[in-house]
Formats: sequence, structure tokens, C-alpha cells
Amino acid sequence: MIDQVPAPNRLAELPEGTREFLAGLRPDELATLQAIVELPAEDVRAGFKLVRDARTVGRFGRWFIVSAISFFIGAVVLYEYVLKALGYLKGKF
Repeated sequence: MIDQVPAPNRLAELPEGTREFLAGLRPDELATLQAIVELPAEDVRAGFKLVRDARTVGRFGRWFIVSAISFFIGAVVLYEYVLKALGYLKGKF
């Protein structure tokens, strides 16, 4: 029954913000929205959760790599300075 009402009349019932949002959609955004609407709601929720989890893991991985590199560089620098200090002390005695 809702399909029998012309599109402009159906849009008049929507809130102003929703109409502005729909009017501002680009064709590619509209195609994406239509594809999402056709999917089951649980699949869409699972997809959003997957993206959120992937971003979290990516953020953790990035900081893990930065921390590992920093630890390695710090250990090398500390080793060099310990060797310098031992060389200096060895020369003193």
C-alpha cells in the first residue's frame, strides 16, 4: 500500500532533517544505502562490528610495532652507552 503513494508525497511525511539528508545524497551514497537496506539487519550490525574491531586491532598493532621499534632502539643505545662507560672505567683503573 505504501508503494502506491508517489515518492514526493511520502517524503513530505518525513522530518525536515531526514528530507535534507536524503536530498543531499550523491548517487554512489544512494547505491550504498540501497544495498545496505536490502541486507538483513543482523548482517549489517555484524559488518559494522567487524569494521570497529578491525580498527581497534589495527590501532593496537600500530602502537605495538611503534613500541617494539622504540624498545629496540632504546636497548641498542643503552648497550652502547654501557660499553662506553665500561671502557671509560676500564681506562681509569
